[in-house]
Amino acid sequence: MATLQEIYGIIQPQNPVMGRVMAALVKAAWAVLSEDAGTDNHANRLALAQKVIADPKTYEAKVWRLFLANATVQAAIDDLSALSDNDILYVVQTEQYNTLANMEAA
Repeated sequence: MATLQEIYGIIQPQNPVMGRVMAALVKAAWAVLSEDAGTDNHANRLALAQKVIADPKTYEAKVWRLFLANATVQAAIDDLSALSDNDILYVVQTEQYNTLANMEAA
């Protein structure tokens, strides 16, 4: 089991994988700009996309902590750099984008 210091160390958005996570968030935002207006949660998703594109740095800490909550990510916690780009894209775009959009809308 991880110590509090180990947990604190990993939740800080300083990991080298952070850039890949942010790239996935920006890529997700671009995709939302062209998605159908009938997509579930589109209004919140679009609002987040516009904010992310304008200033992605604002979302680093939030998206990083959401990313770390994923089971696939936690399974690779000892070597996050081993995660493929597809793993990262899936986690950010498919599993967490709506959560972040709803957090921002609340």
